[in-house]
Amino acid sequence: MISSLQKGILLHKRYEIIKVLGAGDFGTVYQARDQKAVNTPRFVAVKQMPMQMIVDCERQADLRATLIHSSIPRIFDYFATETHSYLVRELVRGSNLEEILDSHKGFLKEKVVIHWAIQMCGALEVLHTHPVHPMVFRDLKPNNIMVDSANRVSLVDFELARVFPPRFFEENNREFNHFKKGFPIGTKGYSPPEQYRGIVTPRSDVYALGATLHHLLTRRDPRKEKPFTFQNYPVRSLNPAVSKGMEAIVLKATQRKPSQRFETIREMGQALENLSLYRTNVVARRGFALPDVAISCF
Repeated sequence: MISSLQKGILLHKRYEIIKVLGAGDFGTVYQARDQKAVNTPRFVAVKQMPMQMIVDCERQADLRATLIHSSIPRIFDYFATETHSYLVRELVRGSNLEEILDSHKGFLKEKVVIHWAIQMCGALEVLHTHPVHPMVFRDLKPNNIMVDSANRVSLVDFELARVFPPRFFEENNREFNHFKKGFPIGTKGYSPPEQYRGIVTPRSDVYALGATLHHLLTRRDPRKEKPFTFQNYPVRSLNPAVSKGMEAIVLKATQRKPSQRFETIREMGQALENLSLYRTNVVARRGFALPDVAISCF
């Protein structure tokens, strides 16, 4: 069990612990002040993990050094003590989507969810199409998506991200057996069926994003339900205020068979952008209600 760090403790002769930001399966995240930033205060997020994860810290630091996207926090440092390993990243101020959902009364607005989803598609596309080390995130869920005061989202907790050879999916377009069959990786309810069979592709993240959107729009927590049942509970059956276009996107993303989902996360992002643009254009016409129509990609 990871011990709790007290306020004021100085790590690595540099990072002064301020407070706990959160805790999860892989460790505890703290807000800290970087004492080497002398001109202006510099605050960072420090994740404390078991000592055996130092290799993972090194891997994350190396991999994320070339991931340039506004929704992917930068890694600044990593180090280890006799008992723990630590990863220092850019501090994202705000709340994760699960916290936002729990604190919000009623349903979230569709246009806000679309805004978040488009940003997530952009971040995931950077992972999936990286020319040197394409990645599948494998654990997308509301708890791993942060939102700041400007409604900008950030993808956090890369511990389960799986790295593939250069241009792997682009050139081979094949599945990859990455762990023992029957050994689940990810989070129940958000992970697609193939991850339970030891298979992962970028379309696995498409499913997880669809599951996340379903949760945000309906408040139906997939962790508390029978897995892979999104098709039995269309979004509008739980939240009639959602447009048919948005419902169609979520239904397509959460198909049990990967071949029936969006082919790429870019395609899903384009569908969301088309829907957002259509909504904006129609609402701008005074006297016209927003009709429920499917978007062109279906």
